Amino acid sequence: MVDWLSYVCFRVVYQLLGAIPHRILVALFGGVWLLLFKLVPRLKSTIESNLKIAFPGRDRAWYRGLISRHAREMGRLTADIIRLPSIDEQWVRRNVEFRGEGSYRSAHRERGVLIATGHLGSFELLGYIVGLRGTPVAAIARRFKSERLNAWWERMRCASGNSIIDRNGAFKKMIRALEKNVSVAVLFDQNVKRKHAEFVPWFSSLAATTKSLAVACLQTDCPVFIASIKYGAGDGKYHILLEELDIWDVRRDTDISEGDKINRITAEISNAFCARITEFPEGWFWTHRRWKTRPDGEEKSPYSSK
Repeated sequence: MVDWLSYVCFRVVYQLLGAIPHRILVALFGGVWLLLFKLVPRLKSTIESNLKIAFPGRDRAWYRGLISRHAREMGRLTADIIRLPSIDEQWVRRNVEFRGEGSYRSAHRERGVLIATGHLGSFELLGYIVGLRGTPVAAIARRFKSERLNAWWERMRCASGNSIIDRNGAFKKMIRALEKNVSVAVLFDQNVKRKHAEFVPWFSSLAATTKSLAVACLQTDCPVFIASIKYGAGDGKYHILLEELDIWDVRRDTDISEGDKINRITAEISNAFCARITEFPEGWFWTHRRWKTRPDGEEKSPYSSK
């Protein structure tokens, strides 16, 4: 009963918010996020720690300015999730510019493609648009605890032709999908447990990064694309960049071990995505404890005293 009431309340609030103009929602949610960043100690300290690791040496005014812009982009992400059901091809033609879509389409026609993406900009909108453009993907995602809420959310996510792979036991399902020439998208930019991790540079410090992309890449020989979305305040459009990662030499190198290949491919993916974050720093999830899991011999987390 509680689950049903919670689901109904969520759906009602979602519908009511959907009636509010988008620009107002962006400002409203941006203000809410900024308040949370200032008033919730854990969020505030995590953001400050992350920014100092990623962009050391900046002054306090620079950090404050970035945090304010980050709150607005989080507001845009939230508002874009609200309007997701109203997005159609006509809206995409008016409001989205693409780079690299042709090479992605060409690769997608021939085989399954591994898409490395992350929590940068309106990432839910990115996935929805890729499916709407006729190149659907299977996206790995965590399930909600509420079955009703999860079923509704998956229906909405998949309305543009995509499908969802449950995060539990995802690797085997990912391999099966790629072998059936289905492209798979992985949000790979979050901290993982040590047993699942490859420690590679994330900005200026090693971070526990999932090795699943690199392992799948070696097992299936599928191409790897980096995908990101950025809102351009100057032109009011969303800019989607799809770019193939050049890792064929690493795959074919017979002089290095499988473990070294996994490390190098994971590092290449991380470097490429960090470059995207550097171009659009206000768009990334600075509230996430990215450097929490430390390599052996470096047990202290930068968040341990916070």
